[in-house]
Amino acid sequence: MATNAVLISLCSFAVLILAYFTYGRFLARRIFRLDPNRPTPAHTKQDGVDYVPTKIPVLFGHHFASIAGLGPILGPAIAVIWGWGPAVLWVVCGCIFMGAVHDLGALTVSLRYQGRSIGDVCSDLIGHRARFLFLLIIFFLMSLAMGAFVNAISALFVKFHPGAIIPSFGLMLVAMCIGIAVYRLRVGLGPATVVGLIAFGGLIYWGVQQPLPTYQWFASDATQQLLTESRNAGADVDHGSIAAAQVLQESGHESAAADLTAAATTASRTWIYVLLGYGFIASVLPVWLLLQPRDYINSFQLYLALALLVAGLTVAAVTGSDFNVIDAAMIRDDPQMGAPPMVPFLFVTIACGAVSGFHSLVSSGTTVRQLDRETDALPIGFGAMLTEGALAILVIMACVAGLGSQAWEAGGAYASWGGIGKGGLGVQLDAVIHGGANFLSEVGVSERFGQAFLAVTIVAFAMTTLDSATRLLRFNVEEIFRSIKLEPLANRYFASLIAVGGIALFAQPQGAALWVLFGTTNQLLAGLTLLTVSLFLFKLRRPIIYTLIPMGMMLVMTAWAMAIQLKGFYRDEQWLLFGVSVVVVLMTTWLVIEAILSFCRGRGGLSIAHDDEDPHDDQSEVVSATHLG
Repeated sequence: MATNAVLISLCSFAVLILAYFTYGRFLARRIFRLDPNRPTPAHTKQDGVDYVPTKIPVLFGHHFASIAGLGPILGPAIAVIWGWGPAVLWVVCGCIFMGAVHDLGALTVSLRYQGRSIGDVCSDLIGHRARFLFLLIIFFLMSLAMGAFVNAISALFVKFHPGAIIPSFGLMLVAMCIGIAVYRLRVGLGPATVVGLIAFGGLIYWGVQQPLPTYQWFASDATQQLLTESRNAGADVDHGSIAAAQVLQESGHESAAADLTAAATTASRTWIYVLLGYGFIASVLPVWLLLQPRDYINSFQLYLALALLVAGLTVAAVTGSDFNVIDAAMIRDDPQMGAPPMVPFLFVTIACGAVSGFHSLVSSGTTVRQLDRETDALPIGFGAMLTEGALAILVIMACVAGLGSQAWEAGGAYASWGGIGKGGLGVQLDAVIHGGANFLSEVGVSERFGQAFLAVTIVAFAMTTLDSATRLLRFNVEEIFRSIKLEPLANRYFASLIAVGGIALFAQPQGAALWVLFGTTNQLLAGLTLLTVSLFLFKLRRPIIYTLIPMGMMLVMTAWAMAIQLKGFYRDEQWLLFGVSVVVVLMTTWLVIEAILSFCRGRGGLSIAHDDEDPHDDQSEVVSATHLG
């Protein structure tokens, strides 16, 4: 049955906004007791490198860019294979009652422990063994995820969208200029933002007009000559190695196509090294110089993309366009499509956009060290998660309405699990890019430019996740060294080197297969974070039902999904995947047992100054302290 896509989207947005002004404020005031007068780590430990007090708009941009990345795009783009109804319901409900609570809770706990990460805090809440276990789980998850991200970004640069290279790397120079202008030259944030956005817009236009087909640099002279001839004849050979190789094959040059494919593989490996080097540099530079202004400027691109998608969807509804009509099934449970069971895999496929353990690392890693006031945690922790949920809703609509019914018919991308679930990163992103570009066409944006703009947006956000995550992994490595009494090794340069080495390990071809574990391990981390937050509230004699129920659901769903995966790995003799899964399960089980023992020791036992006081006499104080401007 045809369904109105804009109506579903707007209703979802309304629920998310209502949740911020009701449930979010309730949690901030009554449960976490955020106090605008309590000094934050950004002030008490200010060092100009990691601890830097930051205004809400700038920090919101950094935080949102860091937690968004590819997560809220890839997950929903896959999960709609089970129907758009369960996907929308999980995004809205999961985002409000799990994801936003998870992010705000992790940020608050870290605030109370002077900027220590959620893994490090386990030492005080659960015990030293739990701290070490948590840090190891985090190191595995971060290295695995970022290794896969490095592979994904290099593939996007080489195989699909080389037009994203110039704006992605040009933004680094723009960001550093903004950082120097604002923090050193005392230029106003408004003028710096305007100049930065104009420069970034120019970079995007430049990248679209002049893509960098780096795969051609590694091809033989004969192949390059054929590409030049094809280009002069009007063929598109500069927008991805896959399309270029197809042009050569269609013209009968099979050997040249094979040579170009091999050259693309070499180019991808080269980009992996470049990205690892970038990750190291971004990890050791002061946060105000690159990471923070880059994410801030980049967030405006996503705001623009969100606004254009909503506008296009609205115009489609007003004009009666087919792009406003959902022809896909609301619930799809057809064994013939070959997908794994919706329960529990829907809950681990859509992670970012509903709830994600990675967010706890951002909240308690970089964001907490830049929070100007405690009450800023509500718009940044709770609000950014709801904004990510809105992005996930638009991705769902792009796939089920923007693509059209042909995507769901025989031969379409969503005809079977093999088409979208196992089709690779390019297939999934391509569905979002094409569906979203159709929405943009409703407001006068050409299809080609719309696809290019969305591709640049996606690649740019993958880059922001990479640099933020490398920095977070550096913090994690430092804490591991401190936990085993190797303080001299806990410096930012050596720790960054170890962090990049861990990412490089999983960026190798054999590590790419481990990506299938990311969904379950990420949600497992979310459950463990909610367990830590619940224990924190329990020790302070606060209500824990708001974190305990989400925790129980996430641990059950992830354990269920991992059990099914283990069975499949064993059956298919995938011993590496089987072994890694077993290790993660054992460490998690041990950590949960340690937490249960801490619960059994009873309430109390925490000595956090003034934390038992309720700083708010009325609701208006929280409202005035949590504005977005």
